[in-house]
Amino acid sequence: MNLATCTQRALVRILDVGLDGHVRLRLSELGLRPGALVEVTHDVRSQGRVVAVGAERFALDHRTCSGIQVEVAG
Repeated sequence: MNLATCTQRALVRILDVGLDGHVRLRLSELGLRPGALVEVTHDVRSQGRVVAVGAERFALDHRTCSGIQVEVAG
């Protein structure tokens, strides 16, 4: 499953970031890398998601969310 299909309050672990090199690098710098636990704090439908990594919050567009493969944590 990818991050774009996750519902609000879902807790997931990132498996893979299948995006272009510079985007993947920037997301990694923000803590969005394989193995990271991420909580979807807001589901803004086709526009994307707001996610929490630790105490940080990030808004990601739908295209970016679609490129991040995740699994349910727990």
